[in-house]
This record gives sequence, structure tokens and C-alpha cells, in this order.
Amino acid sequence: MIDLAHIHPMLVHFPLALLPVALTTQLVVLLRGGRLFDRSCGANAAIVLIVVTAATAIVAAVFGDVALDTAVSVGVPTVKLEAHEELGQLSAVVLIGLALINGWFYRRGPSGPGISWASLAAGVAVLAVLLTTAWFGGHLVYDLGVNVAPPS
Repeated sequence: MIDLAHIHPMLVHFPLALLPVALTTQLVVLLRGGRLFDRSCGANAAIVLIVVTAATAIVAAVFGDVALDTAVSVGVPTVKLEAHEELGQLSAVVLIGLALINGWFYRRGPSGPGISWASLAAGVAVLAVLLTTAWFGGHLVYDLGVNVAPPS
């Protein structure tokens, strides 16, 4: 059976891949003269991608806690894990916030171009948080070998 600690690194790739696709979709909508909350095909796709990104980030964070517990149980000092854990929780929270704000504007209906561009800018800021979290996670695995089986 698969070790539950190995599910986290499988899941983290979903928000890391989906958010740039969502933001690129939003950018294409805006560059073509559309607005993000006008219920066009592109706007609909972007909002769905943002919601799915937030959902997958939540699941990744839950399994991140499992991976953290596994790492601590084999002797990895908690202090080395805390920054990534805190950033992971922050990433999930800001993605939920981004999804809720986008959902609220979507439900409200078409808004001016300023709101659309501000939403895209917020998404880029969230992406920066997500990429920082990923960098810390990569450091744990590739530099410190956390939750990686030693070569046999």
C-alpha cells in the first residue's frame, strides 16, 4: 500500500499547474477585450480553474500535514518543516480567498475592466505565494531528503 506521506507530493502539482493556466486564461480574456465576470466561455473556464485550484490546494495541505507527521516521526527537526507548513497553509487560505472573491464577482455579474485587471493582479500575487511555498517544499525534498527513501 502507498505511504500516505507520498500523496502530498503527488497532489501539490495540481494547484501549481492549474493556477498559471487559470491566470493565462484570464489574461487572454482581458487581452481580447472581454471582462472576467461576463459569463463568456473564457471567463467561465477561468473561474472553474480557480475553484478547482483552491480545492486541490486544500487536499494537498491536508496530506501535507500527514507528510509532516511522517517526517517528524523519523527525526526531521520540526524547525526545518515549519516555514513550508506555514506557507502551505497560507497558500490554501489565499487560494480559497481568491476563489471566493472571484465567485462573488462572477455571481454579481459583469464589472468594469478595473475589477477584471485587479482580479488578475490578485491572482498573480497568489501565484507568487504558491511558488514560494513550492520552493520551500523542493528544498525539503531535494536538499534535505525529507520523506525520501535512502538508496538501497
